[in-house]
Amino acid sequence: MELNKAGSQISILLDNGERYWLRYEDLAGTGIYKDAEMSEDAFFHWLKVRQYPRALNQAVAMLARRPCSSGEITSRLSRHRYTSEVIELVVYKLEKEKLLNDMDFCNQWIQYRLNRGYGPAVIRRELRSKGIAQEMIDTAFDSVNEEVGLDKAESLARKAWIRRKPDEDLRKSRQKVIGMLVRKGYSWDTARAACKSAENKL
Repeated sequence: MELNKAGSQISILLDNGERYWLRYEDLAGTGIYKDAEMSEDAFFHWLKVRQYPRALNQAVAMLARRPCSSGEITSRLSRHRYTSEVIELVVYKLEKEKLLNDMDFCNQWIQYRLNRGYGPAVIRRELRSKGIAQEMIDTAFDSVNEEVGLDKAESLARKAWIRRKPDEDLRKSRQKVIGMLVRKGYSWDTARAACKSAENKL
């Protein structure tokens, strides 16, 4: 194996061309050095023993700050160069301990973003970016009351109408309100309905 310094870490290049990353303290007293001989099984066990506790602590710290999806945990740990096996073990441990649940996260995120005034299109896109499966997103949205989304859209439309300039062309005002709602993630139909309802209540 070949060892190289890379900032605050040590990179280990195996004879098969695979590269792994460790901290300096991981090598202390291990007998691992440049051109050292070690079986593949022994190396990966050694690597897992050192990476797993650190990766688990990092994932728990993420969850302590805010709820996360398994995709977010996986992405963050991957960027910190933990092995795929270690990442899978961490995710499995967190799910087993009920600290990580993608469906719960999905439901919470939908409600949180709806309350912030965002529509389904934006929320779906955000969930996909967090690694949530499309099927799970669809299932979560099945339980969402459509009237809740319409109420939020109408509330946003009403605020937009209140800010309207008195001399602004009415058709232009409608276009602005509908456009704002569509950018927020609401469908054209919902945006038009909310705009009309808010206008009628002025």
